[in-house]
Amino acid sequence: MKKDTKDKILAAATTLMTERGYSNVSVKDIASTAGVSEMTVFRHYETKLGILQAVLHHHSYIPYFEHLFAQELSGDLANDLQQIANTYLAFMEKNKPIFLITTQDRNLLPGLMDTISDNQTKQLLQLLAAYFQSQIEQGKMKEIDTKGQAIVFLTSLFGFFVSNALWDHHFLKDQRDTFVHNLITNFVSGVIV
Repeated sequence: MKKDTKDKILAAATTLMTERGYSNVSVKDIASTAGVSEMTVFRHYETKLGILQAVLHHHSYIPYFEHLFAQELSGDLANDLQQIANTYLAFMEKNKPIFLITTQDRNLLPGLMDTISDNQTKQLLQLLAAYFQSQIEQGKMKEIDTKGQAIVFLTSLFGFFVSNALWDHHFLKDQRDTFVHNLITNFVSGVIV
C-alpha cells in the first residue's frame, strides 16, 4: 500500500507540475489530486522540492542505458547508434513532462538543471564515450576524441527532441526516422576505419 501511495503522489505531482509549472503547484494541490492528505505527502517527502527530486529519480533512463550498453548492443556501429538514438528519443518523449517542468521553472530552481545534467546526461555521455573507446580498440573506429564525439551525437539528439517538445508544429515534427538515419549515416562515415 505504501508504494501505491508514493506512486499516486508522484503521478499527481508530475501531472500538475507539467500543466502549471513547479512554482504554481502546492503540496495541497498534489495531495488533493493524489487522493491523500497533505500529512501523508509530507510523511513520504519532506518538501515540495523533495517530491520533484523523486519524480526526476523515478523517470531516470540511466538504469536502462546501463543495461543496453552492457548487454544489448551488437558491436555493429551503425546498428548500435540507431538503437541508442531511438531509445534516447523514446525516453525523452516519455519524459517530456519532466523536461517541460524543468524548463518552466529553471530560473526558480537553478540547481535543478544541474542535477538532471549530472545525474543523467553526464552518465549517458560516459557510457557512449566508453562504447566509442571500445570500438576504437577493436579497430572499428578511427582514433577520435571519444568524449567530444559523444557530446556531438547526444547534443544532436537533444536538439531534435527540444525542437519538437517546445513547438507542436515544428518542421521536424514528423521527421524522426529521417533525422536519425541521416545523423547516423553522417556520423559513421566520419569515424569508421
